Amino acid sequence: MEHWRVTAWQVGGLMTLFCLGSGFCRAEQSGTGEGATDYEFDNSFIVGSQQQASLKRFDALAFKPGVYSVDVYTNESWKGRYDVHVDRTTDGKPLICYTKEMLENFGLSPEKLNSTKSSDEKFCGTLADWNSEPALKDTFSASAMRLDFSVPQQLTDGSGGSYIPPQFWDQGVPGLNLGYTANYYNILKSDSDDKGASAYLGINAGLSALGWQLRHSGNYTWDENSGENKWTSNQTYLRRPIAPMKSVLTMGQFNTNGTFFDTIRLLGGSLQTDDLMFSDNMRSYAPVVNGVAQTNALVTVRQDGNIIYQTTVTPGPFSLTDVYPAGTGNDLIVTLQEADGRTSTWSIPYDSVVQLLHPGMALYGVAAGQVDEDDLHDKPTLGQANFQYGLNNTLTLYSALTGFNDYQAGQIGTGINTGIGALGFDITQARTKLPNSSSSGQEYRATFSRMFGVSQTSVNIQGWVNSSDNYYSLRDAIYARDDQMRGIISSNIRQKSGVSYSINQQFPDPWGALYLNGSITRYWNYSGKEQQYSLGYSNNWGNLSWSVTVQRTYSNETDSTDDNGTTSSRRIKEDMIFLSFSYPLFQSENSSVALSSNTQFKDSSFDRSQLGVNGSVGEDHALTWGVNSNVDKDGSYTTSVNGGYIFPKIDLSGSYSYGRRYQQTSASAEGSIVAIPGEVILTSTTGTTLAVVEAKDAAGASIVGAPTWVDNDGYAVVSSLQPYRVNNIEIDPKGIDEDVQFSSTEARTVPYEGSIVKVVFNTRREKTRIFIARQGNGMPLPFGSEITDGRGKSLGFVGQGSTLYITGDNVKNAWVRWDGGQCQVVLPVRGSQQLRCL
Repeated sequence: MEHWRVTAWQVGGLMTLFCLGSGFCRAEQSGTGEGATDYEFDNSFIVGSQQQASLKRFDALAFKPGVYSVDVYTNESWKGRYDVHVDRTTDGKPLICYTKEMLENFGLSPEKLNSTKSSDEKFCGTLADWNSEPALKDTFSASAMRLDFSVPQQLTDGSGGSYIPPQFWDQGVPGLNLGYTANYYNILKSDSDDKGASAYLGINAGLSALGWQLRHSGNYTWDENSGENKWTSNQTYLRRPIAPMKSVLTMGQFNTNGTFFDTIRLLGGSLQTDDLMFSDNMRSYAPVVNGVAQTNALVTVRQDGNIIYQTTVTPGPFSLTDVYPAGTGNDLIVTLQEADGRTSTWSIPYDSVVQLLHPGMALYGVAAGQVDEDDLHDKPTLGQANFQYGLNNTLTLYSALTGFNDYQAGQIGTGINTGIGALGFDITQARTKLPNSSSSGQEYRATFSRMFGVSQTSVNIQGWVNSSDNYYSLRDAIYARDDQMRGIISSNIRQKSGVSYSINQQFPDPWGALYLNGSITRYWNYSGKEQQYSLGYSNNWGNLSWSVTVQRTYSNETDSTDDNGTTSSRRIKEDMIFLSFSYPLFQSENSSVALSSNTQFKDSSFDRSQLGVNGSVGEDHALTWGVNSNVDKDGSYTTSVNGGYIFPKIDLSGSYSYGRRYQQTSASAEGSIVAIPGEVILTSTTGTTLAVVEAKDAAGASIVGAPTWVDNDGYAVVSSLQPYRVNNIEIDPKGIDEDVQFSSTEARTVPYEGSIVKVVFNTRREKTRIFIARQGNGMPLPFGSEITDGRGKSLGFVGQGSTLYITGDNVKNAWVRWDGGQCQVVLPVRGSQQLRCL
């Protein structure tokens, strides 16, 4: 009995085995090289001649010393493609000499492997020379062009599996990415002449080329009742990521970083660290907007008086995760307008808490320009700078400066890592010169954050207090100065102190989850204070999901203002209780139906209740629908319907409500227009970092894990890519023409933030024909023999039972070659008769 080494490639879901010599077998997935497996194979199982072809060209271990371009994997995470010089030991095994730079690129820590040898930049040695840890291994595969490292976690650089060195970052191709969100909302009341129509169009556009990105975000709003009709430019700027500095240069109309001072829109330039470029990145915080709608309602989110987001939600709880504020500071004001015209408003605290940095890590930012707030008459020139440094595992120090001619402020602070949690303290000293007065004061701020791993409890608290009413924040100073220069008597109501907190508790199964959050704000020259408290609990009982939320709000209504400018107010308390239930009636791969109910109590009495049935149908649940009925405390009923469909080129939705005194309609559209050289693509997906997938002749193929398909021109768009990280894009050929074949169905890309990268899947359109042929003496053809045309082009191979697998429609003659022999076979255009190879 003779044993052979074989390699198995998975093609179209089939595993094809090739004998590659004595010893063992190896199996790999074509195009990826992942999941390699060794097998023992006995040639006596081969059906056909015992005369075997020479199969050394497939040998998984056979290689010649030299430089190989290989994919490097560390603990199964791709680290890039590198040129690696591979030698051979005396017993034929691969031998690779690693330098400090190579190990750093591969995700290993040379200092942890060997602190002595890592200090010598010229040292080069095998992995065993660096460290004799038995669990530390490297495996080279010439057939897969792959180098694998198995490394204990304590010997890695801690960069994370998806981080990749800057030399592999892709700046992308020249292109335009125009994302849009359009919404129309109308209320027609039978007992009022008020006009309730409004429209919103939000644009987020980016034009990129040669590493530069021109970005614009803005919105058009129209309101029939007020007559408002305007376009608002939120930001328009040119930016350039600078990889060696791990920074980004911005020029134009942009918002300053709000971590240290108020976010202000400037017309100028900035240079600041881009946290996303670091392996231990600290992503910017974006708040989630939660609420409960009783009807088809309009949700509007404002920041600094500007609309930054607007959409229509269906009855029931909603959670908006795609609201992106300008900068990283200043509260968000959320307005919920129900179909019957009732509105409610609440604020979401949005202040970025300074985080601890790793030892030796530094973040910086500088910005300068003219203040560009729309409602200012006088727009001063503002400068700003900040610096953070991780001193050690315990302390992070930071400082910041900002100011213009009549205002200067400086801040110093520290983040402390303690056994009880992460603490932050800072002091801001501000000097303000107004046309009518000058003053100075301080603000003291403290933060606390802790995640209790055993109990799964997270706590976040932030508090601040101003030393006196002589302290002006940056935004207060800009507007107070502008008011006095214009002769306007301002209310002079500024924050005195405040505290906000959130506590989240995840209980062990089956006890659900609990959260508590709230805020208290006091003001100078204002007798009232604002308070918000919210307590919620959610759980499951079998398939039934339910939640209860209790909310109390104290707001103030102005009564009068005395001669000293002190404003008195009347305090208003409002209590709300929300009960929500959801139960799935039907669930399958391509459809679902669920029953939901929401009940609201206001100030200890019933307010309204909603009952609905919602579902989805189709591949990836593209079609959504819902029917809801609502009853309020006076006994009036409302019926509403809503639906939506995610088309490949656009996402459309609409709603209609009918009540005793009103009717409501709405329509929404969302999508993107992506243009690259030679192609314009319409897609329902939106995002700032995109991949354009090209797969010619593969119309109908889907992208795994994304609701997008290849169009008739052979293109698809994948959004929500992680910048500066490895993104795996896999294409599912299910449903395409069977004549179309992929050279690989998986690709990787590491895009710059805001770029458009192009990912090409090479395809070819050709059929695989199968024939049975024997030698002239009647013997089967040797298994594994290569089949070529007259010019040496490979056409296929000989399988078991003397079966010929030939690719190509127009091939008429084929040559079969093996060690010590060859023959020619004439291929018929059609038919499956047994052929002779002569």
